[in-house]
Amino acid sequence: MVNYAEPQYAHGVMLTVVRRGPANARDWQGDYVASSESPHQIGPCDVKWLTDTEDNTSGELLQRLAQVTAPLGSDVLATDRIRVPGIDADFNIDGAVRVTPNSFTGWATGVRFRIAKDGSSGVRRN
Repeated sequence: MVNYAEPQYAHGVMLTVVRRGPANARDWQGDYVASSESPHQIGPCDVKWLTDTEDNTSGELLQRLAQVTAPLGSDVLATDRIRVPGIDADFNIDGAVRVTPNSFTGWATGVRFRIAKDGSSGVRRN
């Protein structure tokens, strides 16, 4: 069996993962506490932009969609938001976060997921 080294994206992008605390969380006294953000970085990641178009069905609406391949072991959940450097808005994860190894060799290229943003709200419509 051949063991391939995991890919390194030396010129990749460092992404910031923003994870919010649980909604309606309570402290030890049972009082509601505000959910806080806990950002951390992953990468360097391979980012492939799939669309950067305008949808004119309900007015001018900028849609952005990208596929991200992060290093194995990256801490990303489907409920997280992603910040891309140089873009002033957060992206939502569109779909699942997957590690899909090759069925013959067992080698995986990394953690894969899609990020998407529609308009200024960042809400992904299906």
